[in-house]
Amino acid sequence: MSGISRQRGVSLIEVMVAVVIFSVAVLGIALLQLKGAQYTKQSGVRTVAVLQARSLADAMRANPAGVYGVAKMSDIATMNGSVSNSYYAYDGSSQPSTSGCGDAACTQAKKDLLAWLKQLQNGTSSPVKSGSNTPVVATVKPNAGLGTLTVTVNWNGLIPNQTTGTTSDESYQFDFQPTLQTGQ
Repeated sequence: MSGISRQRGVSLIEVMVAVVIFSVAVLGIALLQLKGAQYTKQSGVRTVAVLQARSLADAMRANPAGVYGVAKMSDIATMNGSVSNSYYAYDGSSQPSTSGCGDAACTQAKKDLLAWLKQLQNGTSSPVKSGSNTPVVATVKPNAGLGTLTVTVNWNGLIPNQTTGTTSDESYQFDFQPTLQTGQ
């Protein structure tokens, strides 16, 4: 027998190339999972901010006297659509307090603001703006020209910038237009 034996199978180099290709694919999938988790978390924080801002608008709809900064519903007409004295006006610098309130509309407005801020702090996983220890910045500012209250929520984004490595601040803002039902 003149037995020239031919080896069949896979060479070591082929195995190593397959391992490298497989490793690169697995690393790509792991990075994809990591980025997906970051975007999901950031989306959750944004959802909380939007929902909480809209919940404050619902609280304002329930307390129109507080929106206009008057003690009783019957006093709203005297404001001529102006919300410049709104009990809901909040600049974000300190906690709202019911101590200076002399009527139920003011007390309810300040309680609504306190509950809103607490929910924002509890609901966002990243309640600190980047580069500081400042909590989520939330404001409600009267816009005299439009007769609206501008509700703004700023928070620290969770996804770092590719070039700087720092996270950017995110923001959500809308204008609340108070409306009165006929006969009020």
